[in-house]
Amino acid sequence: MSVAPDARPVAVVGAGWAGLTAALALARVGHPVHLLDSAAVAGGRARSLTLAGTTLDNGQHILVGACEAALAQIRSVGVDPEQAFHALPFGLELHAADGTEALRLNPASPRLPALGRALFTALRDEPLRVRLRATLGAVGLLHGPLQKDVSVRAWLQHHHQPPALIERLWEPLCLAIMNTPLRSASARVLREVLREALTRGPEAARLLLPTQPLGAIYPEPAVAELREHGATIDLGRRVRGIEAPGSGASAVTLEDRGGQRIEARAVILATTPAAAAGLLPPGEDLDDTRDRINELGARSICTVYLRYPYPLPAELPPMLGLLGQYGQWAVPRRIAGHPEWLAVVTSAADDAAPMDADTRCATVAAELARCVPGLDTPVARHAVCERRATFDARCGVDARRPQPRTPRPGVVLAGDYLVPGLPSTLEAAVRSGLESADLLMEELS
Repeated sequence: MSVAPDARPVAVVGAGWAGLTAALALARVGHPVHLLDSAAVAGGRARSLTLAGTTLDNGQHILVGACEAALAQIRSVGVDPEQAFHALPFGLELHAADGTEALRLNPASPRLPALGRALFTALRDEPLRVRLRATLGAVGLLHGPLQKDVSVRAWLQHHHQPPALIERLWEPLCLAIMNTPLRSASARVLREVLREALTRGPEAARLLLPTQPLGAIYPEPAVAELREHGATIDLGRRVRGIEAPGSGASAVTLEDRGGQRIEARAVILATTPAAAAGLLPPGEDLDDTRDRINELGARSICTVYLRYPYPLPAELPPMLGLLGQYGQWAVPRRIAGHPEWLAVVTSAADDAAPMDADTRCATVAAELARCVPGLDTPVARHAVCERRATFDARCGVDARRPQPRTPRPGVVLAGDYLVPGLPSTLEAAVRSGLESADLLMEELS
């Protein structure tokens, strides 16, 4: 399929996974595309960077097999997900601060009977009555009705999840998935994520750890294909303003930080929510869109990378939950070819005590030394904090999301914050990029 050539490009502002996906969808059917991003490399909040001579990522991202749109998009740029990711069967292991095992959930399969048995076993220290109610309640979490959105904490309590299980399983899992504390996180969104991963068979529930830098998995091949289609790629160029007519034919003008103007047929704003709200053209018709974006809020994620003088112990699991610590999940990087490196993630880092980078790294290293026997002093350490890593996926968020199609002709939004039922994930970003490109092509046809 192709379209008639048009001298004016479609401007895509933001080269994260949503923007790259939208740009590719447009370019593949013949629309000229001008992709811009203020960063020097593509990938947005899931990009690669170099630390101490090693190519790492700006955060430790993990997909699941249910991320069908993201995996299909990765395949579309010539990357085989079976090679780009190391697949693990669904399971979780969490340790207390002293290194003792706090919880192990290791079902034979993600299907309901096996999940129930695994949860019942994980609750072996609880009275039988509590174990039975919690196991039956967990079935209700996945399959029971949810007429009104409530906080995750209230939802869990309604389904008889005991305090110990909430603390050891649901709270760290909610933070990892939603980047929002369970006291305020949306039960509707968490339920949708769990249902997508745990009710569609073993393939959907697999945990997928990258074996390569994220840049090589999608952003870099996506940019290469865009160049093959003749797209203009402007990385390191910040757009500071957009003009768009209130009616008539679609046409927009972008102005960069240096005052240069870019004429475009239309624009897809695939930036962070805050940047999108700031770039929307002035006008009362866009006030509701701006308000909805700003109401989403933002939450940070901090990742501490530690490099040890030797490969990490082989018995260290591929993903280890850390309870009662600043760091919440530890992911050895041996799967990615860096056996001396360890990534430690802190979600909803806004709720923790403020720390500078050195203090954050020292805190995480000291906690790990107490929790994981045999670890030496790291020889390199780096903290990477994304201050606006995600929107705040709090209760009722779906009703407050803006629509991707704005009231202004030629102006469309793209981003993970637009997809109902999902938190900020690569899957949501890709789905949004595809939808926004489709909406714009309908408008331009």
